[in-house]
Amino acid sequence: MELHKIASLLEKYLEAETTVKEEKLLKDYFSSAHVDSSLEQYRPLFQFFATEKEIVLTEEEKVIRLPRKQNKKKLLVTLSSIAAIVILALSVFQFSNFQKDHRVVEGNHELAMKNTQDLLNMVTGAVANSKENLMYLKEIQQTKNKLITK
Repeated sequence: MELHKIASLLEKYLEAETTVKEEKLLKDYFSSAHVDSSLEQYRPLFQFFATEKEIVLTEEEKVIRLPRKQNKKKLLVTLSSIAAIVILALSVFQFSNFQKDHRVVEGNHELAMKNTQDLLNMVTGAVANSKENLMYLKEIQQTKNKLITK
């Protein structure tokens, strides 16, 4: 076979553009004893396929062991645990920031007393307003009862 033809087939082979027939021609050429010295470096490539083809696997090698799939329940428990840890960490972080922001300053008792009195006055006003609204509700209830009985 011409050296030029083998070189062009080899180039096509390396570009993955050969047909099965052309690949067989290359394998036959490189397995023969008449390989040109400039192409001698490619001989191990084609000899590799010949030797690999002769390897026979044992029964143990034929069995492929796949990793076990994780149970969905186990995955759910794991994700829930991670979420709980993240929430707990964020809560501790927020609580520590809250404590830093709301510390009672010593010596400011008058201001604290004034704020407490203002808060109690607001609560008292809300309770008084609620009593007035309850009186209106009693009157409405009495009027409704009168209308229903008539």
